[in-house]
Amino acid sequence: MEVLRTALTQLRAHILRSMLTMLGIVIGISTVILVVGMIENYRSNIENDLSKLGANTFQVERYDGQAFRDPDQRDFRKIINREVADVIRDRCPSVRFVGAELWRRGQSISYKGEKTNLSMLIGGATPEFAINNGYSLETGRFITERDVISHTRVTVIGMDAVDKLFPRENPLGRVVRINGQKFTVIGVFEKQGAATIGQGRDNRVIIPITSWEDMWGKKQSANLTIMAMSPELFDQAQDEVVGVLRQERKVAPGEENDFHIFSNASLAETLGGFATNMQLYGSIFGFIALLVAGFGVANVMLVSVTERTKEIGLRKAIGARRKDILRQFLIEAIILCLVGGLIGLAAGLGLVGAFGDWPPSVPFWAIVMSMGSTILLGVIAGYYPAYKAANLVPIDALRYE
Repeated sequence: MEVLRTALTQLRAHILRSMLTMLGIVIGISTVILVVGMIENYRSNIENDLSKLGANTFQVERYDGQAFRDPDQRDFRKIINREVADVIRDRCPSVRFVGAELWRRGQSISYKGEKTNLSMLIGGATPEFAINNGYSLETGRFITERDVISHTRVTVIGMDAVDKLFPRENPLGRVVRINGQKFTVIGVFEKQGAATIGQGRDNRVIIPITSWEDMWGKKQSANLTIMAMSPELFDQAQDEVVGVLRQERKVAPGEENDFHIFSNASLAETLGGFATNMQLYGSIFGFIALLVAGFGVANVMLVSVTERTKEIGLRKAIGARRKDILRQFLIEAIILCLVGGLIGLAAGLGLVGAFGDWPPSVPFWAIVMSMGSTILLGVIAGYYPAYKAANLVPIDALRYE
């Protein structure tokens, strides 16, 4: 306790110097906590977003990101006709539902002179859209097979459109205009909330896929959404779909697929890898800041040894042992680093809470690792100054001016 009191007294005696020395530690620890906490929030939000999608589902698209940027791949990959969904439904026993979607971005819909902004996504879809994409209805009904066959002008709208066009009115049965055409609102999606990945899901407006084709034609490639019969048959369903698509699209044996399949699991794996890399780079930056701070701590402790040379000589003259002097300066260095680490921890938690959810979701291992790093830093940075102080010759120390 006496050594601890002496260490705290020295910190208070040179408060400005101590605070400046701790600044690097504060920055390093708060950076690590902030990065780890924000990445954990990001992971949690990704899992929440993906949980909203249909279970046991995967999607088939014409391109992935890399193929879309490659001109050769764009020519190689033929469009996906929505009619292939019927073939998959008939020939893939492990598949439960198959839906087709066509999308038009940057659209608005209007009602009685009010118009949404150009952020609406107008989707032409089959009846499987809602279950395959994890949408639920707050009110009304969804599109049926009869609507698709009859090219019915009906629509199901998301909460973005409801908030803008029907703030004080029940939207069911109201007639809105999409691309200048009249559509009757038959349903409203439940509010989905903000999205971590991609756009939010409240800006969707769904119409029968045949009505969509009446307005924008049949030349656009469709997206297919496919639900497996069960989790156990998920991989088998993918294999069956790949086989049917390769046969229907006349992909020769040995050639790569001219379509892209992705699922919640593959998307989570990709985004999880990105998050892990970001966490690694942020932590490296934080520990570099800690390393730089360690040199500052070592320098300040050397200055402290020089300033207190006479005190060290006096203590040794009246019986202080080498290990007593060593322990005193080592504990001072550890206390200096630990106080800086605690301030950095508090700052990091505060920043995570400010930018994310409260209470901040910082893993316990990150807190333990950060505090352990500061203690280790204190030992490493303080050992040489403490060793130097412990080995001073008492007579020479007492004569020091």
